[in-house]
Amino acid sequence: MSKRILCLILAFCMLMTVFSGCGKAIDDEPVTTTASTDSSDTTDADVTASTDSSSDASAVTSDWTYDFDSSFITENALEYIWERIDEDTRINLGEIMNAIRNGEVYCSLSVGFPDAEKQEFLEFVSNCCTFYCWVGTSFTAAVDQNTGMVKGVTLSYRGIDYETDIQPLMDELESRLQEIVASIPSGLSEFETLKYLHDYLILNCDYSDTAGTSPFSAYGALVEGYATCQGYADAMHLLLDRAGFETMFVTGIGSDESVTHKWNYVMCEDGHWYIIDPTWDDPSDITDLNFVGYCYFLISDEEILKDHVAKHESNYYETPYADSMDLNFFNVMGYYVTSADEAYEVLMEQAESTIDSTRRCFYLKFESSEAMREIYETLRSESKLSTVIQAANSAAGTTYQTTSWSRTFNDEMGILTLTLKESE
Repeated sequence: MSKRILCLILAFCMLMTVFSGCGKAIDDEPVTTTASTDSSDTTDADVTASTDSSSDASAVTSDWTYDFDSSFITENALEYIWERIDEDTRINLGEIMNAIRNGEVYCSLSVGFPDAEKQEFLEFVSNCCTFYCWVGTSFTAAVDQNTGMVKGVTLSYRGIDYETDIQPLMDELESRLQEIVASIPSGLSEFETLKYLHDYLILNCDYSDTAGTSPFSAYGALVEGYATCQGYADAMHLLLDRAGFETMFVTGIGSDESVTHKWNYVMCEDGHWYIIDPTWDDPSDITDLNFVGYCYFLISDEEILKDHVAKHESNYYETPYADSMDLNFFNVMGYYVTSADEAYEVLMEQAESTIDSTRRCFYLKFESSEAMREIYETLRSESKLSTVIQAANSAAGTTYQTTSWSRTFNDEMGILTLTLKESE
């Protein structure tokens, strides 16, 4: 009660709306916000490499001189950000993150930030809360009218008892993260490990902004199995970190310019950043529970901006830039094709070697949308797709229909996905 009284005394401010949930695959979700000062709804390696990033963490905190705890950096996988922000931003971020971690309802800031930056800064804080699933829908900033500086932030929490529920939530989410990372089969390559984590998230999470208690969080994605793009991206961020990868996230605009979207970056052994957008690889308009898309798996900035409207840069640190397609799914798997004959050959290889009772899809990437549609029509009209499905059934002992399947065209990226249908 005393905390709430202190909050009411100290927290005077203008109210405004900021960051909301994120978009998904074909259509971004509607904007959902609350009227508040600065806030947001807490905004898809080889297993032997390491399942923790303690070495990175020790490098970041070896000369720790701050009054607040450094645990928030490793828990939320913020090493990339921490190394690139200035001293004042570090202090503000650290004080607010520790207040959130401890379930405090008011955080006094020793440095503060300009009132004009409150929307941007508190959106930045919200995006950093990848592990702190209990953050509520709003922050309220207390502004010193004499200096124009925000010197305190009131925190709200999403339907929990912040004095008793936080530690169990942290324990449950961390346990789930460690369980998933421990399930990575031994001996996988870097590409295979990344694919395993990508596929696991997509197969075990459904897109929703209403199901579960925390769909805007990694907790919602990994524990409850429901999430928006923010939950997908935060879950992917934490999984990559716990598996030993250097990882980062960005926000931007998906297909709806009124809705913020969030996706991931991962640093690979070749020294390049690559993008993963797990939300858009789990499209809501495909009902097959076993479907996994790869249009947005290990791609470049240039590639993702073919159908994502924009990538937001930060005023607090330099965001990663992905400039390579070398590890892109279609490149590594050999699924790029330029002719109908080549497409047929690649489809037959997939049918004979990889189709089983849980894998229903064939994948192809083309030079253009026009080539994709033309080659698809050629394969269909010449009954070559039926022959491919027959080969799949023969190789795997399955009973997929040879006269019916569904196809998904990604015209911007020239990607065709064929989903097989089981015989009734």
